[in-house]
Amino acid sequence: QANRELKAQLPLYWYFAAPLYFGLVTERSPALCTLAGAQTSAATGTCCGVDVGDPTEETLNSERAVALPASMAAPSVPAESLAGLKFVNADDEAMTMQSHRLLEPERKKIFASAFAECADGQVVAIVAKGPSGDSKEFTAVLKGDGASAELVMGSCQITFEDLTPADCIEYSFAEEPGQWNLAQVSLEALETYRGMKFDAWKSMLDKPTCEAQFRRMLSIGVVTQLFDPQLFPTPDSLKSQYQVTDERTGKLIQLPHPVGELRVWNAGKQQYDTIDTHLTGAPVESDKASWWTEFLDKLRKEHGDEYIAGLLAGK
Repeated sequence: QANRELKAQLPLYWYFAAPLYFGLVTERSPALCTLAGAQTSAATGTCCGVDVGDPTEETLNSERAVALPASMAAPSVPAESLAGLKFVNADDEAMTMQSHRLLEPERKKIFASAFAECADGQVVAIVAKGPSGDSKEFTAVLKGDGASAELVMGSCQITFEDLTPADCIEYSFAEEPGQWNLAQVSLEALETYRGMKFDAWKSMLDKPTCEAQFRRMLSIGVVTQLFDPQLFPTPDSLKSQYQVTDERTGKLIQLPHPVGELRVWNAGKQQYDTIDTHLTGAPVESDKASWWTEFLDKLRKEHGDEYIAGLLAGK
């Protein structure tokens, strides 16, 4: 009678929220099952027909994984839906599926920024293992009836090698921390690319396309973090800060917009790895001010002190 009165007082959303919360618990609690309507025997130490041991023991720290009742289980994807998929690593070696789950909503949103097919429907994350023990996460989209799935694949914009969404680099800008987007570029290609970008930035100042570009880049100052308008495009809301118009041709010129953070998914650990954003050859943070002063002195000798002073003043 007491249990029925307690259940009647619980708001309706509890029965929907309970699987999300208690799905993280590795041991079924007799008290929880009682609230859910299951029969618990304190005398026998059983719950829903499953032995839960001494009901007086601490159960939350148990290593035994006991599933919640089927009616409270989280949605899952039948393995049969993924049976027709083939998994291979970068060396074209066959990989074996180890686990699968519905992709987390936050990551699904990030994937959709570069893979439109991930925006709607059910998206599945699949962890596969290769012959050498290497792990790789694949992404699949369930077809309409859910009986089959199709892998989502992209390619590196630098090397053109095949990439899964989880292989791609995620980036955000300092102006919008926590707003992650996906760049179709591999970590290996990115490491090679970072060695070229600081010299590319310096050449834009040594040989500017137009005075408007020169003026704006001087106002931005030294750029020491990775940037690229194709790999890491600036959001529409920030574009006006990182583009100028050539007065002579009317052409729109993109200015360097350094990323704030970079990360990539680690399939083996099932967590993100942080990627260093620093450009090869660029001064470290503690040396930026002195390096920029010396570089400005160089520009003054080449263009004249008055001219550079005017550009720095926005004239």
